[in-house]
Amino acid sequence: LGRGLLEGGSSPYCQKVAMGEQPFSPWAKEWKPQSSSWGTGQSWGNGSTWGDQAAWSGPRQELGGTPAVGVLIEWQNKGFNSFGWILPIHGIEATKDEASRHGGDVYVHYNDIQAPRLGSIVTFMAYQDKQGLGAQDCRTRSVMRFAVPLASFDLVSLPSKEVNPAPTYLQSSVFYPEMEERGVTVRKYLWEGNLRVLEVWGTPEAIVDAADELGLLQHPEAEVMLSPQMARKQDPENLRVVGDKDLPNVPAKCRLVTKLGSGATARQRLTELLAL
Repeated sequence: LGRGLLEGGSSPYCQKVAMGEQPFSPWAKEWKPQSSSWGTGQSWGNGSTWGDQAAWSGPRQELGGTPAVGVLIEWQNKGFNSFGWILPIHGIEATKDEASRHGGDVYVHYNDIQAPRLGSIVTFMAYQDKQGLGAQDCRTRSVMRFAVPLASFDLVSLPSKEVNPAPTYLQSSVFYPEMEERGVTVRKYLWEGNLRVLEVWGTPEAIVDAADELGLLQHPEAEVMLSPQMARKQDPENLRVVGDKDLPNVPAKCRLVTKLGSGATARQRLTELLAL
């Protein structure tokens, strides 16, 4: 289930992805990159500059501090010169000169990331070299998604501050920066429909703790969204297929949900699901 979720389908890879296999970006229609560097600009174009690691070479100045957090928004497979771009959502000061280059995106070479999956939330250590900001020691966070009825969504204890750190790319969701202090990324989707979708990204342990803190484990109507692979390992009697009117942006095969129960049972079941 630890795959990414982007917000639309205008980028070529968005047409090929599916939940549990690749980032299931077909969920929404709002992925509309508008940066001049997307597709034809100096940094995104044919890869003649950025795809060549030799051109990118130079001493790295590690910026230190705590890991930053971002979304892997682009990946170009070029063998040993494969590379991508991370859209930072936390931990990078946008006011710094180096952070404003390349539309604010952060370069990542394939040597610095394992099993890159588009749309995934990643943590990374930032460095600076002659070309700008880069990412090293990239780690993909696990993810669990919850569907909560709008009518009872106020029972979820979300922080009061919500932000959209990248409205150009992510036009239908908001994030909760306070939750980064718990080691998780919490994202709420703003799609129309009768259900509200929440993503919680982090280590399995941090996801369970955050779900408990947010009240998702105690919520009487909250359900966990399952990938087809996860659903095959569940008792069919415990599964429910959500209609497209409730989740209009989600493909039918990804609209399988299940309840966790309550209390200690909910924590145990969520832990078991995250281990699949």
